[in-house]
Amino acid sequence: MLTPLERVVQDEPRLASFVRAGELTRIPRRPAIAAQLYAATASQLPTGVTLSETEVNNLLRPIWSDVSTLRRALVDHGHLSRSPDGTSYRRAGSSAH
Repeated sequence: MLTPLERVVQDEPRLASFVRAGELTRIPRRPAIAAQLYAATASQLPTGVTLSETEVNNLLRPIWSDVSTLRRALVDHGHLSRSPDGTSYRRAGSSAH
């Protein structure tokens, strides 16, 4: 069974150069490659489910230990929506909070 990070790299092989010892080492600087990372990462999150920040962090941690940066990037790039009060998240395209 593949880890979440291995599934991300499988979806976007160009991201393999950003993985060392099974961990994402950094966010790609090139916007197009970073966008691929965000899209592939978001595809690993459940749809139609409202998640707490802790739940999102737990899902993202196997992909990158800096979960707050990755979570914010997913929100900023439209892959994850945050409730107005900041207490819950949904994968973009899921029903509203």
